Amino acid sequence: MSVGRVIGTEKTSTQVFRVVLDDDQYLQLDDLVVVRTQVPQAGEIATYGIVTESEAVYEGASYESDTFRIAEHGILPAQKVRSAQVQVTRVDPEVWVSPDPGELVERASGEARDKALYADEMGRPLPVGIGRDGQPLYVDLDFFDGRKGGHMSISGISGVATKTSFALFFLRMLTGRRDIVGESGANMRVLVFNVKGEDLLWLDKPNVLFDDDARTKWEALGVAPTPFPSVGFWAPPRKKSGDVLLADVAGRQEGVQPFAWTPREFIDEGLLRFLFTDAGDSRNQLSFVEERVRSQLQRWAVDVVGRPGAVVIRQPPVGGWRRGAEVKLEPGERIIEDLPSLVESLEEFLDPPDGEEPDRTWSGRVQGGTVSAFMRRLYAAQSRLGELIRAGDSHRIDRATAQVTVVAIQSLHDLAQRFVVGALLQETFAEKEQTGQRLPLSVVVLDELNKYAPREGNSPLKDMLIDIAQRGRSLGVLLVGAQQTASRIAQEVMENAAIRVAGRLDAAEAERSEYGWMLPSTRARARLLKPGTMVISQPAIPVPLVVNFPFPPWATRREEVSEDVDPFVGL
Repeated sequence: MSVGRVIGTEKTSTQVFRVVLDDDQYLQLDDLVVVRTQVPQAGEIATYGIVTESEAVYEGASYESDTFRIAEHGILPAQKVRSAQVQVTRVDPEVWVSPDPGELVERASGEARDKALYADEMGRPLPVGIGRDGQPLYVDLDFFDGRKGGHMSISGISGVATKTSFALFFLRMLTGRRDIVGESGANMRVLVFNVKGEDLLWLDKPNVLFDDDARTKWEALGVAPTPFPSVGFWAPPRKKSGDVLLADVAGRQEGVQPFAWTPREFIDEGLLRFLFTDAGDSRNQLSFVEERVRSQLQRWAVDVVGRPGAVVIRQPPVGGWRRGAEVKLEPGERIIEDLPSLVESLEEFLDPPDGEEPDRTWSGRVQGGTVSAFMRRLYAAQSRLGELIRAGDSHRIDRATAQVTVVAIQSLHDLAQRFVVGALLQETFAEKEQTGQRLPLSVVVLDELNKYAPREGNSPLKDMLIDIAQRGRSLGVLLVGAQQTASRIAQEVMENAAIRVAGRLDAAEAERSEYGWMLPSTRARARLLKPGTMVISQPAIPVPLVVNFPFPPWATRREEVSEDVDPFVGL
């Protein structure tokens, strides 16, 4: 359907052109249009574009006060003219000439809409929201699952940008459209860190506020509007719970399992380094002492008979301790069953009584102040890590039991949160490195990414996230990172995110170079976006798209849980 013609009073180009609209037609922002131009010796060229601005003016008015003479009194002849500015998205075939002035402009629908959005060239177009016309908009999945690119970065102001909500919506599309995801969806595992409140502990429960309008949108996207069908919930152990491990959550008790590491697992996997994740630790040689102590622990620690998960530090025999070896506890030896007992054992080597010098085989040749600083960090970590290190049966997080694993770390101290994130990322990455296979995919969703991979400083956790950003896509480890400000994220992480998403942005933040992928008009709109509206950039389309994603069918807090079970059943 024709909506107007290409304006002839100003130059058109292969980048932008303007449209003067018919009196009975309109174009709004994000509408898609097509212009067909007859080019000598090349034939018909179709120019597709997206509306980036809408305008109107009185032709014939010379002064601002003429508006009253035209609109109210009718004493001045003039013509109301509405127009729209269009950003070119595609030229087909690729003969880069500008559309002729005066050519008819049509709404792009059906096949023309697919061409304007490059959906016809996407091998696996995955819906990621609804456009202004009520139809799905897509991302090329090849640019997320590692075939051509990987990772997603989501930015926006906390509370109104709905970063986490969009990340979960994307996961639901990823896990619900097996017809599009194909073999990449088989046995795919998703690891989600819950860092604020307990909002993500209800992903398997229906939302009482879910209505028919939202249902219609989900059906248009091709996914049944239901909560996540396979979710496992894990939380750290509650303090002072004795020998019984209880998950440290307040709103939900059933279905949440506690997790912890035994001292044996802590030492074998080298998790000591995740106790030194401050950005400044690498500048004061603490990392050198940590590496030395970590290596010595792996040489000296040996299991104790009848005490699963516990170890004792004992001089190893020639050739070292055999893997799985067990010894009986000797008089005077200190058994290591948690982090405080580990720190006490290290005191004997690093901070001996009576002012003796630290054991150089454990500390290396560093200043005494450095060793003291190392011990002070360990003393502080004893209380901050709570019950995360404890002997007994293994309580590691088993990500194989559910497709989506939610790890609730919101109740932990900041140091403990970084420890858990680092330990689980290392475990996930190590598993994929051992297999060397991209499939099955492992998707990691991490909010507050600026805390774990800041632009300034170095830490083991930041190094790991950079490694995942650079090598993860070839190994099938994909990062969905969310943050308020992309300008505070390590550049290596941002540069490797093929898909970039932004919700409402702070005005100053929107002007940063990290958002150079936005058009000027899109930057201006990003300051005003409502919750549920996002701007998406992907390599397959040269301009960012503005999408809306529907209200979730799963509960996001305890009050939203729909209790369909009759409470009087069985009475």
